[in-house]
Parts: sequence; C-alpha cells; structure tokens
Amino acid sequence: MNRLARVVCALWCVGAFGCGDDDAGGADGGSTDAGRLDAGHMDAGRDDGGADGGGADASQDVGADGGGDDAGLDAATDVGTDGGAGRDVEALLRDLRDGRDADAVIADVARREGWPLRDGDRYIFLTRWDDAPGDVSVVGDFNEFVAGADPAERLGSGVHYLAVVTIPDADAVGAKWKWHGASGDVFRAPPEATRYDRDEFGLHGYVLPPMGRPWFERFPDFGAGTVDARWIRVRMPADFTEGPAPVLLLHDGQNVFDPGAFFGGWRVPAALSGDHAGVLAVAVDNGPDRFDTYTHVPDTIGAGGPVGGRADDYLDVLEDEVLPFVRARYGVVAAGDNLMMMGSSLGGLVTLHAARSRPALAGCVGAMSSTLGWGAFAADGSQALVNQWATRGPVAIYLDSGGGGTCRDLDADGVQEDSDDSDNFCTTSQLRDHLDGLGYEFGVDLAHWHEPGAPHNEAAWAARVPRALDQCRAFGWR
Repeated sequence: MNRLARVVCALWCVGAFGCGDDDAGGADGGSTDAGRLDAGHMDAGRDDGGADGGGADASQDVGADGGGDDAGLDAATDVGTDGGAGRDVEALLRDLRDGRDADAVIADVARREGWPLRDGDRYIFLTRWDDAPGDVSVVGDFNEFVAGADPAERLGSGVHYLAVVTIPDADAVGAKWKWHGASGDVFRAPPEATRYDRDEFGLHGYVLPPMGRPWFERFPDFGAGTVDARWIRVRMPADFTEGPAPVLLLHDGQNVFDPGAFFGGWRVPAALSGDHAGVLAVAVDNGPDRFDTYTHVPDTIGAGGPVGGRADDYLDVLEDEVLPFVRARYGVVAAGDNLMMMGSSLGGLVTLHAARSRPALAGCVGAMSSTLGWGAFAADGSQALVNQWATRGPVAIYLDSGGGGTCRDLDADGVQEDSDDSDNFCTTSQLRDHLDGLGYEFGVDLAHWHEPGAPHNEAAWAARVPRALDQCRAFGWR
C-alpha cells in the first residue's frame, strides 16, 4: 500500500469504517495508531526532587508535540479496502465527530505524514484546542499573520479545528505559522506541527522547511507497548534533503534542543556548527519510566523497593523502531561509525551499557557525569557496570565529569563511593582506569575529561558537548 493510501486508510480506520491488514505496519515499519494527543500540553520540565545517591537525577515530564512530512495528498482518493466510494481527506476529517478519534488522527498522521498535510499548493491544518478563545484561524507568513484571514472550521468534537489554505510553493518554503484565538488575540504555537523552530515570539511551525538554515522535526509515540511512549525530535542540517550525514543520538530529548529547559538545556543546536554543521541529531525523549529504562539492573535508592533494570527494553526501541524510522525517512546510515550516542547521568549510564552490550549499535559514545554507582547503591556491586565490563570492545568511549574529591571503596563492593556533590567523579575515574587496564588506548578509543568542581546539571553538560563531539570525530565518527 502506498503512502497516500495509508494516510487515507488511517483516517478511514480511525473513523471506525474498517481497514484491511495492509495498514498494520505504518509507512515506517513502526507502530501505527499513536493514541491521544493532548494539544494543550507542551513540554514540561524536569522534576529534580528525588534523591539520587550521587547523580541519578530525576526525570523530565513528557510533553506533546507532533510530527511527519509532506503527504502529496490527492483530493479524491478511493479507499478500496472496504468497498467504499472515493472520499477526499477533508471530508474524512470533517466526519470525525468523536474527540478520541480526532486525537488519534492527529497523532497517526503526525507519525506517518505530518502536519500540515499537503495537496499541491493546498495545505490542511488540524489541531485540538480545548477552551479555544473565540473564533480560531491559522496565521502565518503566508497571510501576514492577519487574524481571521484563514478561518478554521470547528469540528463535531467541539475542540478540534480544521483549516485548508492555498499557499504557493514560493510562499510556503520557510513560512512560519501558528493558530490564533480571536478572543484576547491569542497566538498559539502549533503542538502538532512537524517542522518547527523558535524565534523571539516562541515556538512556531514551518509550512515547508526553510532554506539556508537548520530546522527541527518531531514525531510521536515511539516505544508504545514496550516502554512508555515517547517523542523523538530531529535537528535537521541546513538545506538537508536526503543522503549521507553523521548521526547523533541523544537521550533525555526534552533537554537537548529547548533553550527553555532547565539551566538552558544542552544547547546542542549551538554546538552543531563548524565541523559538526552537517550532523543530523536525533533526540529521544525520556518518560515517567526513566529510572527503569535508563538502568541495566534493579537497584534501590532512597525509600521503597528496587527500581530499574529495563535498559535493554529501551535499547530495543532504539534499535527496532527509532533508528529504522530515521534511516527510512532521511536516507542515513545511523549505525556503526556513522552513529554517535550521548547522554548524561542515567543517560550516560544507558549509553555506556549500550557500548558494552550492543557494540554494533554506535561507533562512538559520549557519557557525561554517568551514574556508574548504579548496581552498587544497595546491592553488592557485582552488577555495577565497572564490574561487568570484561573485555575491550570496538566502540570508542568519551567519559567526563565535574566534581572532584577523594575516592575510596568504603564498603568493599568494588565500586568507588561518590558524595552527592561529586558529579560521579569517582566512579567515572574508576571506569576510565578499568577500561585502560582492559586495553583501551587514550587518544585511540578512550578519552576522559575532568572539569573540576562542575555541577551536575544541563549547563555544565552543555559546556562539554563540543568537546565530546570533537573527540568522537577524532575517533572516526563520520
């Protein structure tokens, strides 16, 4: 089934008209229906309230965005799977009277094709806006952001809005857009927009990608059914079309691109310049299951019983769903020496676990302030990563931390102790020495950096991102 038929069939199926098995896989081979999209819930910040036993930081909440690409929709496509007559996409959308069906369509099309949907020079915009202030319209560079110039139709659910706008290609390229509510003159960032960026007025969508500058794309609900569903966000190099590009995979995706994240985030877009300007960066959001999915074994921190141990489930999602989607969509290799993986704290731990247990996944990893005491907080230390790492592997490794202090193994479990303010300095230094003893060579496949006194936060990691990128490039990331 071609992509156009899949979109229309997806709309038909969600409307409870029934579809054949051809629709089961999705255009990318991943999951299909993405479920409810709460368009009013944007990215929430990280909850730093939990005790971490020396750097196992608590998780960010997961916000709601959108995703997809140009659909090239035909205005009257026949859906043959149930014998029905041809129905155009606009009519299918207008027939969505149940709010849950409309939510599912927004998420499904976001994953398959993208918002706005394109039909030649006509673009279809659809959103959910609970308690919309007055009449809703879509505004953008194509209508000089004039409220009401392109009004949206309120659908039967009462909270979903549909607009169809004719925009010539010359005006669509790089055109910013938002939703507008007439009462109170409210301009709303489109949570379902595929292509997006930020300016002095906040987040906005792009009708088509801009020329001569990077932009971002986003896609919903990866890992649903395996781990908590999460979004991916992709930083696109300027004028990227399709083809070879080095790929950077980052955990804790809510924090790496957004300047509004805690401590200003990782500022990765600023780091992707010069030699790294052509990098395609894929940021995978965390979820409420962050402690479980970023840790390789269960352990106990603070009050309560053991948590963790589902890192392999998360890595399965990366290998079986995220990376195949990225390869199919962008024509990149995204494996071996073409792929660098990077994370911090628990994200650094799962990055190093991937380097040890799945050596074909990435050619180089960057692990910042990694929570390497995991497996020794309450256990005997035998399952801590430093005690499980037995041989030299093919993956090049960059390690760093801030903090500092005197390091000792006070409980004789084979793992150095870190104080709460040491930024995992002792365990990082211990792993460095252990890898050196296994035959890793500094400057060949091992690097370590210590930033004395640097704290355990995003600003400190952002300052070290360029160093990690440079080091992996020197190791052969290409």
